[in-house]
Amino acid sequence: MTRKMRGKRFTMIDQMEPALKGTEYDLYFGPAHPGSGNFGVKLKIDGEIVVSARADPGYLHRGFEKLMEYRTPIQNAILSDRLCILEPLNWNLVHAEAVDELMGIDIPERAKYIRVIMAELSRIQSHIIWYGVFSIGTGFDTGFKMSFGYRDYILDLFELITGGRVYPAGYICPGGVRRDLPNGARDKILKVLDKMEEMIKLEELENPALGARAKGVGVLKVKDAIRLGATGPVLRGSGMDTDVRKDEPYEIYDRLDFEVPVGKEGDVYARYWIGIEEIKQSIKIVKQALKELPEGEVIASNFKKPKIKFKMPEGEVYVRNEIARGEAAIYMVSDGSGTPYRIKVRGPDFLHMIPVLEYLLKGVQIADVPAIYWSLNICPADMDR
Repeated sequence: MTRKMRGKRFTMIDQMEPALKGTEYDLYFGPAHPGSGNFGVKLKIDGEIVVSARADPGYLHRGFEKLMEYRTPIQNAILSDRLCILEPLNWNLVHAEAVDELMGIDIPERAKYIRVIMAELSRIQSHIIWYGVFSIGTGFDTGFKMSFGYRDYILDLFELITGGRVYPAGYICPGGVRRDLPNGARDKILKVLDKMEEMIKLEELENPALGARAKGVGVLKVKDAIRLGATGPVLRGSGMDTDVRKDEPYEIYDRLDFEVPVGKEGDVYARYWIGIEEIKQSIKIVKQALKELPEGEVIASNFKKPKIKFKMPEGEVYVRNEIARGEAAIYMVSDGSGTPYRIKVRGPDFLHMIPVLEYLLKGVQIADVPAIYWSLNICPADMDR
């Protein structure tokens, strides 16, 4: 190509540019994207700027709330694993507590401690998954590989204690826990916690690229976080000091010494920092619970003999917990039969994935979409339950 021809080519492009300016295009940030999971976002863009975003959920269609109405509480204990694959033990706990309260079950003290230990280990591995996908979404491949490698140590514990690595098969069940900690579990848990502290030191190494991609991006002010219904790390990253474990303690959380990390900037980096700090606090909680773990039974006397069917008294309960992604709750209604008459699950991700995400994406660069999306630590499975 001659210099003259190249000059004509550039002139043609220059002539096209004015026609392109101010033209909006549709761009789909969809399920095939590594930063979105079973979820899509319909973006309207002008050049590199997102003009508007519309959440596009509905790729899972599981209908767990209706399925639970045709199953007994013991069967639903296993089904609750699937509410969010990223933290099944925390959902086990919410469901078990709803049944316990409805039936007036007195949970053994040892079972309460084990429940908290397992819930906090689940919180740690959930935050590790979040850190991994957040890393790959911001182009930090090393963080992705490192986090999933360290997560395997906790999955080894789950396999040892519950029999399952990813799905614990309703280990936390109505009446307590399905079985006691096996011999040697305490020492193995402490060794894994040492590994988690080792991982945190690596995560906290200075990473200028992360700061450039995260600081000042996707800012959510506390008033907007409250207005849009944010909970958990998203709300705390914006400056609200709230945590169900502190506000309305359940199990043994009122006996434990731990802090609630609270940010103030409300940006992607603040939410990232909250996740790392919460891993530290969960490690602290597990160590205390192991140290104070009492002897005794791990399941209520009326649940010792395995039985699938039993009747629940008439009534209704609403139980809420603090899971890794925010506030989770179950509303359960019983008509006196062996299955719940109605169940409504309140997960934290519905509001984070629709109003919060749509609000934050408006006006940002296309390159910031994955960072903002994963800074919300959302689980599409919870919303499409």
